[in-house]
Amino acid sequence: SMKLATQAEGCVADDRTGLLYVAEEDVGIWRFAADPAAPVAGTKVAAVDGRTLVADAEGLALAPRGRSGGFLVVSSQGDSKYTLYRLPDVTFAGYFRIGGGPIDATSETDGIELALGDFGPDYPAGLFVAQDGDNAPDTQNFKYVSWAEVLKTLKQR
Repeated sequence: SMKLATQAEGCVADDRTGLLYVAEEDVGIWRFAADPAAPVAGTKVAAVDGRTLVADAEGLALAPRGRSGGFLVVSSQGDSKYTLYRLPDVTFAGYFRIGGGPIDATSETDGIELALGDFGPDYPAGLFVAQDGDNAPDTQNFKYVSWAEVLKTLKQR
């Protein structure tokens, strides 16, 4: 059993490294050993700082690369962006937003997911999915984004 001082939100396990990442709404991102026999103390690896990560820290997703590299993606709900951290050391790598298009932008995102692979011509490197929490006057919905486009955005920063 693991416990945080305040509201825990999204979590994601990295099967390659045996680590569990957990978002604590107003505090940041914690890393725990996922092994049930391991100590239950976590390590804060990223803080809600009002710039790179704005409260509430919500959904988490992984883009693994190699044995321990890749990205941890965090829904930064307070400013409607998605913050990326490089693994394994969890250093800030950049962020992106899902802007308006034929439908609309995302805002107040809780949950996210990322699947790497070739999902056809629109998603050749993977598919990022984000819940759009404020879609008034309609109901909440989900937006799909090409992971290749996200990576292009990072290279431009």
